[in-house]
Amino acid sequence: GFGVGKTTLAEHIHDHLLKNPQSLRVYWISVSQDFTIKGLQGDVAKHLGLDLSDVDEEKVRARKLRDTFEKMEEMVVLILDDVWEEDFGLDSLGIGARNCRLILTTRSEDVCNRMRCQSKFELKTLDTEEAWRLFERTLGSETVLDGDLKDTAKSVAKRCDGLPLALS
Repeated sequence: GFGVGKTTLAEHIHDHLLKNPQSLRVYWISVSQDFTIKGLQGDVAKHLGLDLSDVDEEKVRARKLRDTFEKMEEMVVLILDDVWEEDFGLDSLGIGARNCRLILTTRSEDVCNRMRCQSKFELKTLDTEEAWRLFERTLGSETVLDGDLKDTAKSVAKRCDGLPLALS
């Protein structure tokens, strides 16, 4: 759906970090509304080149992930996109090593609070004027809007409720 751009912002951060000459490993993991700890552990393991297919117990899987993180010399940045639930601790993912950082996107401030996020950034919708400028830019400078057409365009922009993805 159309949102305020949490995933888009996270994608820009991801791309920026990948271009950064520092010694970083950056991994993107999409978290669905119906995720499982085991599935999330498997996604992280896949990025790390770790095979957990023969390990069933979550705590053992978490320990193997943590051991792998701790052996890595590079800083690891995990981007968890679209976290709906706070029903998992970072320990259950094996995250907690000194060289691992987490960025997450969520609709819920409760998720941020319960996961003890150090920094929170709330994205807001655009105000009417900002929304109209983005809509005009999306239409392009060669598009001439006058009279009824401009009124219709403004009505369409207003119905997008200031959501950047809907406007562009």
